[in-house]
Amino acid sequence: MKKQKKASLAEKIMKVIDKQPKAAEEIKKEIKDRFGYNIKPEDIRVNLLYLLRRGQIQRRKEDNVYKYHI
Repeated sequence: MKKQKKASLAEKIMKVIDKQPKAAEEIKKEIKDRFGYNIKPEDIRVNLLYLLRRGQIQRRKEDNVYKYHI
């Protein structure tokens, strides 16, 4: 029997993020609501930077808060 690969946090974030800009806290809440994972905010932020540096997402600063989108 073949083992199934666990989805990384970055992959979960990519499933939640869309064209509508969202802050890290909104992304955390969306992952909790959709998939049931309770993830620390600092882990979300690290993975958002990972995706940003690889060009998979973009960010915009609004009122001293970064919002991420595709």
